[in-house]
Amino acid sequence: MTLAIDFGTSNTVIARWNETSSETEIPFLETLTKTCSIPDSGTAKFIPSLIHIAPDGNRLIGARVESAGLVSHPATFRWLKMDLLRSGGANRSRRINGTIIYPRAAAAELVDNLLMFARGHYGNTDHDVVMTVPVEAYDHYLNWMEETAMKRFSGSVRLIDEATACILGYTSSLGERTCHAIIDFGGGTLDVSIVRTSPETATTGTCRVLGRAGEEIGGMMVDNWLLEYITDRDSICNDRIAGIGTTMLKAVEDAKISISNGKPEASVSVYDDLTQQLLSTVITSSEVQHVLEQKRQPGNYSLYQLLTRTIDRALEDARERAGLKKHELESVFLTGGSSMLPGIRQRIREYFPDCSVYSNNPFEAIARGACRFAGMPLDQALTHDYCLQSWNREQKKFEMVPVVPKGTAYPVHEPVTSKYIKAAGRQQQVLGLVIFERSVMQRPSIRFVHGAEGLEPVRDQSGKETQTKALNPLDNDFIHADPPCNPEERRFIAGFGVDEQRRLTIWLKDTLEGNRSFIRLRDNTRLPLPVANLPVVKL
Repeated sequence: MTLAIDFGTSNTVIARWNETSSETEIPFLETLTKTCSIPDSGTAKFIPSLIHIAPDGNRLIGARVESAGLVSHPATFRWLKMDLLRSGGANRSRRINGTIIYPRAAAAELVDNLLMFARGHYGNTDHDVVMTVPVEAYDHYLNWMEETAMKRFSGSVRLIDEATACILGYTSSLGERTCHAIIDFGGGTLDVSIVRTSPETATTGTCRVLGRAGEEIGGMMVDNWLLEYITDRDSICNDRIAGIGTTMLKAVEDAKISISNGKPEASVSVYDDLTQQLLSTVITSSEVQHVLEQKRQPGNYSLYQLLTRTIDRALEDARERAGLKKHELESVFLTGGSSMLPGIRQRIREYFPDCSVYSNNPFEAIARGACRFAGMPLDQALTHDYCLQSWNREQKKFEMVPVVPKGTAYPVHEPVTSKYIKAAGRQQQVLGLVIFERSVMQRPSIRFVHGAEGLEPVRDQSGKETQTKALNPLDNDFIHADPPCNPEERRFIAGFGVDEQRRLTIWLKDTLEGNRSFIRLRDNTRLPLPVANLPVVKL
């Protein structure tokens, strides 16, 4: 039996594959699940991604937090997925009931509780589970998600790309070798994937990913922009926002959801305990569109322009990797609550005038697709560069040299690239082989962030962010040269690949005849050279 969990910034969806009916089903977990009417599409079921730490140590999760009126309470954690994606959940800790709690720990408890309730709903039988992850997620997030699931489930745990799972959740009647775009626009991220079906897609769920792109924009950021707009329009000072901002942000989010569901306007009402006054205002659908049309740094782009630019990047990736052209796409699939924002579907249809656009299942499509083909193979591709650090003698500085570039489909059974590993000094006996992960993310500007005492105004946090992280920093004594080597010698040839378990693999040879060189693993195991297709580090 297979369960799928789509852990989202705002909401989480759980699905199960019903082997009797050969269909996916979304369980209604009593007191945890909420329902939402989708215009012209019926009702969706999801669980708010909320956890509250009660004074007695108990945890409230999901809709129970909303029912208790604790969404804006200082001991309630929201938007945990964004904390994990940005910093691994190691920032913005809170002191709750005398204990420091980090977002990473709160997120782990939330996901573990969700898995516990889902498993209990089906009689605590053993399940395989598939967890969905964003296209541009850093490896620390992938590892965290996998480890969290493995604590609760004894069966297999798989990770599937959210955007790729979406297409499999909408339809099974796909033509052979047809190309499609998947746009996942949720609470925290925008992910775009371009995929091509294979002859086995309808029965095995195999899709080839041709191009991908992602940005850290979503409903959470839109809420912040709407709050900024209302505070400017109604001349609400920052001091007052510090006291009521968290509650007001939830009211703004509710108003945005109402307008996204087709209402022409919605009220935003918040009671200020300090002044004992009710702050009440109205925002209209046209005002929401006006906010989304405003250009922001970096780049001076509106939300609509950021959407189309992200699609452009995914299409360009598909063109470079597979020669795909835009007119070859047959269908576009939308998922995520932010895909319901005013103007989004209209602009998608204008961008893809010759494609069928599917948008009637924005909340459940990913979980359904992930569940449906959890045990089937999906073509995977890397979304970040994996590099060695090399000294640039001309510029006199270190630089990152990709050895397994972004877009590499895996597994591979031959080296993707080969590099010489050379000594830095005379008679060098030990050489390191540290792999760095490199990713680039662009973040539009926001005015408010959550602080210890509520919402706080911040300086512009926009910008293009490049992150590099050493994945195996302890491997500084990896290669042992015997006899020692010198800088002018091209002694060691290293080839790099990726295996089925998403581990970087290495082919390594010492070109000196009669050498006694070896590598030393972290458990002190010594392996004589040459080695081939040896797993080195988890990507």
